[in-house]
Amino acid sequence: MGFKEVINKRYNTMDKKIDRREFIKDASLLGLGLALGPTLINMSANNSTAEQSISKLVISNHEDAVKDMKLNSEAVNKIVDKAVTQFAGQDNVSDAWASVLNPFSPNDVVAIKVNCINASLPTHPEVVDAIVAGLILAGVKPNNIIIWDRKNNELARCRYKINTSKTGVRCFGTDENGWGYDKQVNLAGKDVRLSKILTSCGHLINVPVLKDHSTAGVTLSMKNHYGSVDNPSSLHGSILRIMSCDPYIAELNNVPDIKDKTRFILVDSLIGTYKGGPNGRPQFVTNSVLVGKDPVAVDHRGWEMIKSERQQKGIGMSYPAHIKTAAKMELGTNDPANMRIEVVEAKI
Repeated sequence: MGFKEVINKRYNTMDKKIDRREFIKDASLLGLGLALGPTLINMSANNSTAEQSISKLVISNHEDAVKDMKLNSEAVNKIVDKAVTQFAGQDNVSDAWASVLNPFSPNDVVAIKVNCINASLPTHPEVVDAIVAGLILAGVKPNNIIIWDRKNNELARCRYKINTSKTGVRCFGTDENGWGYDKQVNLAGKDVRLSKILTSCGHLINVPVLKDHSTAGVTLSMKNHYGSVDNPSSLHGSILRIMSCDPYIAELNNVPDIKDKTRFILVDSLIGTYKGGPNGRPQFVTNSVLVGKDPVAVDHRGWEMIKSERQQKGIGMSYPAHIKTAAKMELGTNDPANMRIEVVEAKI
């Protein structure tokens, strides 16, 4: 049976009681997983200003998630599920994802922005499998889910199966025929165009990787959107002529198509790099994912994780300018006093 038939048979019923293990097994046939090898924001739309002053972050871990730089899919599934349920304050995965997407209509498109620029350390398909499974359990139509990044060939080399059909979960790059870039935005004097995948979706889930960056300091949730524009190379300098990508990263994340559509950030921090990024090879293991909705808080915590690893190796690390700028623009908080970090252990 081909993957189209599998997805038709299993998922187009939209039954919220789909067995999770069966989904993961069949998703691999689609090519999303093994076959390819917190928040300034609570979930209520009626939060008070006082409630919104604290950003909730969740770090979910399992000691057996990574062995010899290879992922244990079962442990990864549990890590992701525990992260989203803890973050949303829900008892089960379907309710948690429904809460994350609220308000949600059955015809809404959910775009999952991955990071595949470094084939040695991309957003792992196993992590995306777990997200996709949860979204479908929450009632999202499989064909309304788009896994995406810049280019088809970058996705394919990172074990994602390109699917542009009207059946099953879609996966393709902005360079896919009929897509490309449309809306132009000005970022501190630099004009770039946004991916049509981004501008056409109703909900955005950002799934970056834990990596240092020679120019920006770190490349986490905010810089992941350099893969959402047509000319990211123009955004690598600085108004002050310092190679820091500042203020361009912050300006980009202030664009309504990003700021207003982002529902959830899940940093694939299972494996990271602390030196030589963004193209360095995998260097350390955390066995965890970091989640939230506040991009500034998420990136601040990610920077702390990378900084800690560098300090153990006797390597210093400056604070990324773009995180400071984003905080000043009120895109989130970089003040640890305004963060609540919950560390939870996933169980198999």
